[in-house]
Amino acid sequence: MQFALNMCVFKLLGMNSVYPVEDEGTLSDKKGNVLPDVFLVPSTATARDLAEQIHSDLAKAMLYALDARTGVRLPSDYVLRDRDIVKIVSATRRK
Repeated sequence: MQFALNMCVFKLLGMNSVYPVEDEGTLSDKKGNVLPDVFLVPSTATARDLAEQIHSDLAKAMLYALDARTGVRLPSDYVLRDRDIVKIVSATRRK
């Protein structure tokens, strides 16, 4: 059953799984949960599209994304790949 679901979502629909994190060093959120979320995005989705899915204000204030594995700075129009782990860096501060 899982194989059939994976084929439908990833092959037929062309979706990618992307992991947003807050702390790129430990791959965790602010509570310390490691890889707490996964977002299914179309294969054409950009880092800005991911930020929009997380929160519209985050997308408006987005500066760039950061590849958590390599530490490379990614532009907001970077096309996300399957299993990317990214940190979204924005101009606004969290409360």
